[in-house]
Amino acid sequence: MLTQVNRIKLIGVLLCSLILSGSSNHHGRIGFWNVLSTKANVLQSYWNFSTYFSHHLAALPNPLLAKLARHSVPIAQYTYSLRLLNDKQGDTAKKFWFASINELTISQRKTLAKHLLEQARWGDLKLLASINSLPAGDVLNHLKLETNTPQNRVSSTFINKLGFASLQDQFKPDAQCMFNVLAMSDHRSGLYKLSELINTYNKQPEPKENIFCFSKPIYVAGTIECNHSTYQAAKCQWETSLLKKQLPKNFDFIIMMPEQGMANVSNGTMLVNSKANYSVFLHELMHFSGFEDEYVLSKSKQAWLCRLSGYVAPNLYISHNDDAPIGWHKAKSCQKGGVAYKPSNNWSIMQYQQLGLSAQYRELWLNHLDMTGE
Repeated sequence: MLTQVNRIKLIGVLLCSLILSGSSNHHGRIGFWNVLSTKANVLQSYWNFSTYFSHHLAALPNPLLAKLARHSVPIAQYTYSLRLLNDKQGDTAKKFWFASINELTISQRKTLAKHLLEQARWGDLKLLASINSLPAGDVLNHLKLETNTPQNRVSSTFINKLGFASLQDQFKPDAQCMFNVLAMSDHRSGLYKLSELINTYNKQPEPKENIFCFSKPIYVAGTIECNHSTYQAAKCQWETSLLKKQLPKNFDFIIMMPEQGMANVSNGTMLVNSKANYSVFLHELMHFSGFEDEYVLSKSKQAWLCRLSGYVAPNLYISHNDDAPIGWHKAKSCQKGGVAYKPSNNWSIMQYQQLGLSAQYRELWLNHLDMTGE
């Protein structure tokens, strides 16, 4: 139990502490003001009043902050690196945040990681992860998507939060739609590209509403292998994939988006890379309804398709010395075998995707759907 004398002594100690603290804070303010107003030596002032300066670095102009950073003051290196990142000087910023990384708190590392993510500094984020300096959380999960981490090692909650789906989710087709399509990718930019393409389609559905409905983009890394050649047709190993066993059976078509490879459709599956634009996507979507390309087909395809006769697609008629449909015009599709004809004398989306869908081909598409009863 405190005696009266001890109580007085304790109060005295506390008062002295407050006075000293207030005095130190007051001197810190004066030192900081001198640096800003009278060109006092910022480095010397920092070491004299490091606590005050550390809490007010954001008020220092770039030259003074840079001087502290260049003299290996960790908090200044960190603060200056964030400024450099905001100024899109990521390579210079890296020199400073990397030098101070071991002195940073978890909160500061999260802030740094967020800035790096905003500027897609994937190499820097990989470096942080490699030295165990990238804290758990959303940025680390984004990095996992970017580096094609297997889907069972990425939080499905995080994937759902981004507006995407994981293979653990339940997928139900839309009964109002004629065709339901599963959309999937094995990498981060593919998920975002699929979302962009689907959103663009939904703003103006083709050839009309309720023909195609798409699932949320599904993250499927680690369940299928796809080729990585820019100048060859995109191809994935479906027959030997784990993915094939996990997909719902009540969908009509599949869109798989690998990183590279030329777009194509085969057996109800579209393969289109994550750099493709909307016109390419729509062109490939028309293949789902049986449309054929109006440019020169591959030799292997010509070998069987150009031997056929009559309407082989909604937009392609092959003649073997018989009359072409009235109003149709020669196409380049077949160089051997029969002569190919197309509905339009001009280029269409099936010959050059960038032209987009014309009114004529939209009507042709709708008529085909009506005739086939689909």
